[in-house]
Amino acid sequence: MSTASTVGRLEIFVGSATLAAHASFIEEGFRLRDVRFFTELFLNWTEAHQSSGSALQNTQLARYLGDLVEAGFARQTAKKKVPFFRLTRLGLLELLARIVSVRASLQPSATLFRVCFLKSYKSRLEALVAREGAHFPHSLKLELSALLDIRALLEAQIRETEAAIGRIERRIEDARSTSALTKNLLAARAPFSQVVEEVETRYPYELNSTKPLQELIASIAPDQRQWELEEGNVIRAKTIWEPQRALLRELLRQLKTLAAAEDSREPSR
Repeated sequence: MSTASTVGRLEIFVGSATLAAHASFIEEGFRLRDVRFFTELFLNWTEAHQSSGSALQNTQLARYLGDLVEAGFARQTAKKKVPFFRLTRLGLLELLARIVSVRASLQPSATLFRVCFLKSYKSRLEALVAREGAHFPHSLKLELSALLDIRALLEAQIRETEAAIGRIERRIEDARSTSALTKNLLAARAPFSQVVEEVETRYPYELNSTKPLQELIASIAPDQRQWELEEGNVIRAKTIWEPQRALLRELLRQLKTLAAAEDSREPSR
């Protein structure tokens, strides 16, 4: 499944929905429409605007479930030609691993949903994994315990958020420094080609290895080139990166509050 697909972008919610469908229809198995409903429900919880669940296509969900079956993470049966699914023990662990993967998202809605999902259904998820087979090896118990460790998830997410804030702060600083350097060099009557070369050397942008700044500037209309280096950088910092930094700082504050609450619940830690 391509991570560029709608299902791939909504993996946290689709994976959680699949677990919820499995838990709700543990005996008879769940259907594709059950996964769709729970996905839309979870998205509804987290999105202030109209849910993007409507963007999901049944063919995409069918491919997602088919991939789980092919990988041995689910079993498929049919009743009156309607496919029914049940997750295997490995499938339960696999979906949990996908949900708690820190790299999955820095979107506040998805980040906070993961914490809510684990806090709400931790004991239920443990019971689901335990019942899938008579033997429950100690190694799997350890793996499950690690996946359901809310404090560890929060700590990892805090580190990831702090790293993202640092990256944006460097971008803001470089944008402002680029603008100032451009103005100073042009005021000193340096040729514009020299200005671009100096900016590229001192403050290379993140895609410079893909398309060097000199090549990028050369592709812009001549009357726009100086503006991009001077004014464009400042506008991008003010309207994109500074607001993003503020949002991430608030997310970080909320994550630390949740982590402190977890610590207060476990005084022995």
